[in-house]
Amino acid sequence: MNLTNTKKVLSEMKTKLCYTCLAEGDVMYRIQIQKGKKWIFVCPKCQAKYAQGDFYRYGGTWKGYRH
Repeated sequence: MNLTNTKKVLSEMKTKLCYTCLAEGDVMYRIQIQKGKKWIFVCPKCQAKYAQGDFYRYGGTWKGYRH
């Protein structure tokens, strides 16, 4: 991939904000942290913290460069 194509791919990437720390990222995890509550998107760092919780539920990985 040349520099022109790399710039095009980077400019077309989508991002989301982490529900917890508001970090912007192109990879987010869809999780639930309370039983029966809504799904949220969190960054990898926050996902690692929540993964130890009693009601943690993983719902998929969102990748901005795939959309």
